[in-house]
Amino acid sequence: MRFNQYSYARTKRENMLTELAELGFFYDSNRSDKENLEDFLRTSFFTYKNTDHPLKSWAADSQTDLLSFFQSDRELTASVFYTVAFQLLEFSPFIDFTDVEAFRKETGFPITFGDLLENLYQLLNTRTKNGNLLVDKLVSEGLIPEDNTHHYFNGKSLATFSSHDAIREVVYVESRVDTDRDGRPDLIKVSIIRPRYQGQVPAVMTASPYHQGTNDPASDKALHDMNVDLAKKEPHQITVQDPKLKLLQLDSPAPAQEVSEAEEKLGHIGTYTLNDYLLPRGFANLYVSGVGTKDSEGLMTSGDYQQIEAYKNVIDWLNGRCRAFTDHTRQREIKASWSNGKVATTGISYLGTMSNGLATTGVDGLEVIIAEAGISSWYNYYRENGLVTSPGGYPGEDFESLTELTYSRNLRAGDYLRHNDTYQQSLEQQRKDLDRQTGDYNQFWHDRNYLLHADKVKAEVVFTHGSQDWNVKPLHVYNMFRALPPHIKKHLFFHNGAHVYMNNWQSVDFRESINALLSKKLLGCESDFELPTVIWQDNSQAQNWLTLEDFGGQEQKLQLQLGQDCQSIQNQYPEEDYNRFAKNYQSFKTELFEGKVNQITLDWTLEKDLFLNGATQLNLRLKSSTDKGLISAQLLDFGLAKRHTPIPTPIEPRVMDNGRYYMLDNLVELPFAETPHRVITKGFLNLQNRTNLLSVEEVTPDQWLEFSFELQPTIYKMKKGDQLRLVLYTTDFEHTVRDKIDYQLTVDLEQSSLDLPTMTSH
Repeated sequence: MRFNQYSYARTKRENMLTELAELGFFYDSNRSDKENLEDFLRTSFFTYKNTDHPLKSWAADSQTDLLSFFQSDRELTASVFYTVAFQLLEFSPFIDFTDVEAFRKETGFPITFGDLLENLYQLLNTRTKNGNLLVDKLVSEGLIPEDNTHHYFNGKSLATFSSHDAIREVVYVESRVDTDRDGRPDLIKVSIIRPRYQGQVPAVMTASPYHQGTNDPASDKALHDMNVDLAKKEPHQITVQDPKLKLLQLDSPAPAQEVSEAEEKLGHIGTYTLNDYLLPRGFANLYVSGVGTKDSEGLMTSGDYQQIEAYKNVIDWLNGRCRAFTDHTRQREIKASWSNGKVATTGISYLGTMSNGLATTGVDGLEVIIAEAGISSWYNYYRENGLVTSPGGYPGEDFESLTELTYSRNLRAGDYLRHNDTYQQSLEQQRKDLDRQTGDYNQFWHDRNYLLHADKVKAEVVFTHGSQDWNVKPLHVYNMFRALPPHIKKHLFFHNGAHVYMNNWQSVDFRESINALLSKKLLGCESDFELPTVIWQDNSQAQNWLTLEDFGGQEQKLQLQLGQDCQSIQNQYPEEDYNRFAKNYQSFKTELFEGKVNQITLDWTLEKDLFLNGATQLNLRLKSSTDKGLISAQLLDFGLAKRHTPIPTPIEPRVMDNGRYYMLDNLVELPFAETPHRVITKGFLNLQNRTNLLSVEEVTPDQWLEFSFELQPTIYKMKKGDQLRLVLYTTDFEHTVRDKIDYQLTVDLEQSSLDLPTMTSH
């Protein structure tokens, strides 16, 4: 384990003394460091009546138990302090370490022995081996009462609210949209879990179209056959208009009786563990599925601003700007009197996407978004540079498949009978509008491009994203990160995983950092806490995180010439190979990386260290033997070496406590293991869209074309002597349509190059 501590904020001595005393730790400057440490430990052992026993069970060094040390006249040394500190953090001498000084350096232990008051204060704010802050571990065991009142330590709210006695209720928010055009505002179901509290609390809201269930059979039927040829398109310029959103004007709403309590109780639901962690710390949890989902009203409009407006209206309700009812009769209104009006959003993928969309509305009350692997423009999810593409791992998926998956109203038989005809008409219109034939950008995609409205963002923004996320590719977070206004505080945790959560990783105190941020922004806790702009998981070693000033924006480029001759790529495969790759795209990827498919393979041995930060640009001069074509490219760190593998694996099951023995979570981490290669970046382009998204151009057979396009942005470090491999090819059996046409691309390598965005090694 390595310590990477971002949630800790240095504070004044008087604050340390006060906060320690509130927990029952009394530091006395008139006592020796040794006496203060003993008192601290005996207080930590509050579960024991006889605290001599745990002291005797622990070691001061390789020869002496801790009780004997305190009974001796020996001075407290750095070595003894570190040995004790590691035991408090659940490490075992003689098993986890034998040389404490070597272990301190190996783990990057963040505390330097010296000022014992600050040492003990920071130690309580340090993660244990099992992933909990030491103070959270002690509080979960009962160090201070569960009194349903906010208590803070180092600017972070402690788990002092009962999660087992939380209020669980359902309300129905009256939205400002009528997506099914029945003449009434769509009602949106809101599932609420909130702590019992005499005052007002903030909310963390997860906007998830999946939350009320999914229609998997309908979604599977809507998958597309990828074994089709690339379409030849007529040259033209694409035009789009500024997106328009028509909202309902509810100037004279129907009267409703105001009541003080919800009438529908919330039963068991699936929850998100970051929300679970925040609930006993005094944050209400809201789960909202939105329009077109089970127990809500309307149609699934899939990513447009009607869908986002309905989520926004929940925030409006929390701030008194929209109404909510106790049920679908709309006869009894209930206000969010428990809410202080401040909201943060959470969740990954579609959930993180809705966070991005909500932020671009500039809605008052939305203080922080935590957008984990969120989409910033839906075109870049299902299309790329004029090509129909599939998200990584899901060949054949397109927007209507996702719509079918999330339109969960059909899971209610009565809703199916009443609304399915209207829904099917809407779905058919969506199929036409998304234009799967050409893969071109159009008004449908323009209406789902949140980057256009990034200037409206007012909330503080936290992103998480993985360099190996080929589902929601890194371009999404890169574009959103760079599109935000300069005055907006923005932060990015950029890790080396795939499409995964990171709130229960051993190597970084992510959830504690979020606690510190939300305690400051939503609860008003006075704190000097600030998250760095970029927190990057160093790909060159295990469990090491670094802070960077930016993602992209590098002026320095390393240009690599592709070669000195011309080479060709054949598009068509023998039928046996084609069928094999179409049946199992993983076999295609394996052979591609080994140089065994129709491809150009180019290798460089690095003459000096390389630190990539941003989007690599591929500059090509090529020609097609026919009147169309697509080019695919992947850049690899090639050769046997230790690298992160993209899926976290459990270190210890159910050891991370989200409250007081509440919703225990697995402690996980990305393995760091020997692999033959690593994909650094990739990209795909339709030769007819080589200039920009709004231009469809002719491809004249055997006529040279010169163009550039960017591959997926990333942050990646390589060292002198490492091998960089670029593979150029046509059809990608995971991502693109699987064209069978017999044509070839010829690349003029001498007139082609690769521009790598580089920064000074960190």
